[in-house]
Amino acid sequence: EDVVDVLRTETKRLDLMARAFSQFGRLPEGAPSEIDMGELVRYTARASVPASVPLEVEVAPDTPLIEGHHDALQRAFSNVLLNAADACAKGGGIHVRVAPESGDGRSAVSVSIRDSGCGIPAERLATIWEPYVTHKEGGTGLGLAIARQAILAHHGSVSAESTPGRGTEIRVVLPVRAAAEGEVGG
Repeated sequence: EDVVDVLRTETKRLDLMARAFSQFGRLPEGAPSEIDMGELVRYTARASVPASVPLEVEVAPDTPLIEGHHDALQRAFSNVLLNAADACAKGGGIHVRVAPESGDGRSAVSVSIRDSGCGIPAERLATIWEPYVTHKEGGTGLGLAIARQAILAHHGSVSAESTPGRGTEIRVVLPVRAAAEGEVGG
């Protein structure tokens, strides 16, 4: 009977990994649309973070819409928020801030997801974006790799800072409009 349970658990894990892998390496299809990042992040946070974890979402009123692929970005933020929620399993909360940002002469939107959970040791922080690196029981190690890939596909950037025992902050910056390829001085 134990063998059946092991097989069932492993089958479920492999199925999850196969599904995650099928998302990995795939850029969003179809034309980009206008996205209200405040709304997307607010909805995704409510859907991804268990009610037992304190959650605060702050959206600056002057945050511009961005052009992008809604499903890919929602999946990316869901993966980051699920990790933040896991980090807070033994206590801590999550604070999310969505705000306008300008740099390089281009307008952008920044999304900061800060948790006050267990944190990530410095030697592990460097590898959190790599596929198959996980320290979670039953994890595939693809969540943050998929998230990073979706952000990069939107010409955005992502960074992480963490202090063990104090929490982690993941910061994403997405341009309002991705410069068209070959566009000069846009």
